[in-house]
Amino acid sequence: MFPPRFHITVVIKQQLSTIIDPQFAGKRLDKAIVELFDGSYSRSRLAAWIRDGLLTIDGEVVIKPGLKLEKGQKLFLTVPQAEIPEPGSRLEPTMIYEDEFLAVINKPAGLPMHANSVGDTQMCVSNWLVSKYGDNLPICQGKERPGIVHRLDKETSGVCIVSFEEEAFVGLQQQFAGRTVEKEYHAISYGVPRFKSDWIETRLKADPRKPTRVTTTQLTGPGTRDALSYWEVLEYFSDTCLLRIKPSTGRKHQIRVHLCSVELPIVGDPIYRAKNYGAGILPADSPLVTRTLLHAYRIKFVHPKTGEQLEFCVDYPTEMQGLLTHLRSSNV
Repeated sequence: MFPPRFHITVVIKQQLSTIIDPQFAGKRLDKAIVELFDGSYSRSRLAAWIRDGLLTIDGEVVIKPGLKLEKGQKLFLTVPQAEIPEPGSRLEPTMIYEDEFLAVINKPAGLPMHANSVGDTQMCVSNWLVSKYGDNLPICQGKERPGIVHRLDKETSGVCIVSFEEEAFVGLQQQFAGRTVEKEYHAISYGVPRFKSDWIETRLKADPRKPTRVTTTQLTGPGTRDALSYWEVLEYFSDTCLLRIKPSTGRKHQIRVHLCSVELPIVGDPIYRAKNYGAGILPADSPLVTRTLLHAYRIKFVHPKTGEQLEFCVDYPTEMQGLLTHLRSSNV
């Protein structure tokens, strides 16, 4: 049985209060409140909560972030509760392996890995971890990412590792940095490639026109990153194929961008599409595709505390399996 701290369910909603000292008298509320609450939340986050009516001064709701403070006033802030997937719901992660140092989970498509900033209440793996294990999870990757060792895109399903303890966290990160973690993804892609398998070694950089996206580049200077992906065909269909992808690096959107660059864009990807392919290539009677059909199928790593080699596989989610069943029946 694990130590009790790993089974405490916490309520993320908090109520914070403070009294205005003379040093803050005359200052703007949205500037002073950052210091008043020890920099726990960003100014923009606190200003948004003020505008949402979550702060009172001397018992009165205040919605103007620019209000000037007075000595002796009592501030009372209600930090909103983070959204947590309902138990048994489609967005609840599934626990595959768990010990006192780490866990391996099956992340459903549609669930982000972490919040965008501290206090972000959106439903995500990091907020789910805090609700399940408490708020002492390691934050080596940032305060908004408690327990998160590595990322999967929001619409990517499958296996990933989280950590409960800092030393184990660092040990796992070192394995990812050293490229010793074996990762295997499966995807349904448009196109029928000429070759059975190949390597993609194209470097990546942020898209200058759309900074949240990534693009391939032949440049090697600052702002570019090496990226290496191996792919092979597991099954051929008439206009699509099932691929196995083994990335040696873990760059943002790497698999999606790399496959699109060789005209094998992933079915359902709303961003990275080759010009010759779109949703219309699938038969009209095919199951509805509502997400990027990329799945983290397998991961293999060394336990950072015990030295044991661990390997985990996760079956395809329902929507991916449904399309494969349809494609196989249509391919007969």
